[in-house]
Amino acid sequence: MSNPLARRNRRAPQIASRLRALLDGDGELASCATHDELEFAAERFKARGIELLGVNGGDGTGHLVLTAFVRSYGDAPLPSVALLRAGAMNTVADAHKCRGSPESILKTLLERRRAGIPLRTVERDLLVVETDGAPPRYGFLFGTGAVVAFLDAYYRTGHPCAAIAALLLVRTVTSALVAGRFSASLAQRQAMRIATDGDEWPDGPYLCLLAGTVPEIGFGFTPLSRCDEQPGFFHAVGVTGSALRIAAHFPHIWLGLPWHRALAVDAVSRDLTVEGPLRFALDGEIYQAQESVRVRTGPAVSLVIP
Repeated sequence: MSNPLARRNRRAPQIASRLRALLDGDGELASCATHDELEFAAERFKARGIELLGVNGGDGTGHLVLTAFVRSYGDAPLPSVALLRAGAMNTVADAHKCRGSPESILKTLLERRRAGIPLRTVERDLLVVETDGAPPRYGFLFGTGAVVAFLDAYYRTGHPCAAIAALLLVRTVTSALVAGRFSASLAQRQAMRIATDGDEWPDGPYLCLLAGTVPEIGFGFTPLSRCDEQPGFFHAVGVTGSALRIAAHFPHIWLGLPWHRALAVDAVSRDLTVEGPLRFALDGEIYQAQESVRVRTGPAVSLVIP
């Protein structure tokens, strides 16, 4: 499944033709630029009974593709998924040590299949995110507050890529350490009413709320280290500490050590609710909820590791 609007594909539209040549009859490349095209392709691939789905895009493309496939497949098992890293954000792929270009990843996987070598996989549950009666969306990483503010700043640069994200992160940390304006602009606290599995959390305000079935959120930072603690659960973290205290604890967060009570509330959960209105991100895509958001554990998917 190829997204011609993904960052790397826009810069190098010939990638799709190179991927098609690598397939050489062992599969089909579907280029989908609209939701209708994506839904049609998901139905066609389901009818064909495909075993492996390659996603030629980044986190946002993966989220949209998986949403279309879960809606199409219903309760049927999903095909294994290979993330080919062609987007402005490739956090989920990075968290599983997937490296290389779309062509190199696909080539490696095809060589293994043709040689009869079993593909390495990691099973991850998806998050189901429901808002205001809209059809459910599916992904791996959910965030509000400072997460959305950081993504807004990232996309406003006009050149979203790993290097720009790294520079923006350094600017955020240094600004927080000196109580600068830039950090303050990203760290607006928000009052949220949050509950996990029916248990009410302390009243905010919160710097951000994170939830995920993947431990990392980029650059090796591992704030959701408890996501593998119990099958069928995800890790939820409500950050209450100041931007300065969070910046001072970055090494702690990077290592995935337990959250200090002075910094955050966290829980391993199957069902999280937060009252709106609020903006939230799901695998890098930003949405608006007017009333409430429900995040719960969804179906499992096998991610292929090159």
